[in-house]
Amino acid sequence: MKDILSQEEVDLLLQALESGEIEAESKQETGGVRPYDLTNQERIVRGRMPGLEIANERFARFFRSSLSEFIMRFVEVSVSGMELMKFGEFLKLVPYPSSINIFKMDNVLKGYALLIFEAPLIFTLLELLFGGKSVSWYRAEGRSFTKIEQQIIVKLVSLVLRDLNNAWEHIAPLNPEYVSSEMNPHFITIVTPSEIVIKIEILVEIEDFKGRFFFCIPYALIEPVRERMYSGIQSDILTVDRRWVDRLKEILMDSYFELVAELGSVEITLEELLNLEVGSIINLGKSVDEEVVVKIEEIPKFMGKPGYSRGSQAVKITRVLETEEV
Repeated sequence: MKDILSQEEVDLLLQALESGEIEAESKQETGGVRPYDLTNQERIVRGRMPGLEIANERFARFFRSSLSEFIMRFVEVSVSGMELMKFGEFLKLVPYPSSINIFKMDNVLKGYALLIFEAPLIFTLLELLFGGKSVSWYRAEGRSFTKIEQQIIVKLVSLVLRDLNNAWEHIAPLNPEYVSSEMNPHFITIVTPSEIVIKIEILVEIEDFKGRFFFCIPYALIEPVRERMYSGIQSDILTVDRRWVDRLKEILMDSYFELVAELGSVEITLEELLNLEVGSIINLGKSVDEEVVVKIEEIPKFMGKPGYSRGSQAVKITRVLETEEV
């Protein structure tokens, strides 16, 4: 009963509240209306992008061939990761120094993007191009690129952009164009720090060496082809890889096939077979003017006339066999 206030004590408390001597606890807001930004990129970016994943794999295949030819060494190129992040966070991950190359796209996609090579990868490639026989790691602190090195980097960038354009054919033509280079990531401002970008990491392996380079593509830039990014599996299946087809055609054209002009055939008995000797004459049952069958890998394909050409036995194709004749 001692915990129950008397009427006099209640009156004193009410007077203190009215005079401001005691502050009442403020009500905490529960629920209510709060602002919701529908344009916030962090809310609208969701799920995998199969179309972009396919383009990345295609790029890795194309650039593996291009880089191997460029440095005359076998190179393995693969996609090691892709993620979405704010541009400001991405810049914090870029090591200094790096070869940061800005390129623009001016077709279906319009805007600027980044191609970033880590310094150890650049110096290793330069070493191989300048005649080095071994692959090793390089420390690049306090070291900028010379004019000759920068010229080679620009050539390397052009190879990357060419293969990138080919890899994106099933999504949209890019027409990427090199703009400029920088070494310090703090000087790069293609978008605001809060905007979402797509970071694509590419791994390059040369013997025991492993190096990386990155693409940084603003998410807003791919908005015109967003649907293709999220539903790109089917479209890629229907897209023919022209470089692969051309290479396969080239290999097939250099393949060898056995061609046989069959003068004739006849069945003989075992007794006749056992009696065969040098000088024996076998009648094939054909006239000397009659056409012979020309076979490709034991499959009849043509009819021809036997004869001589430039001092050697030859056969002249007279007609192509129809399917029903084979």
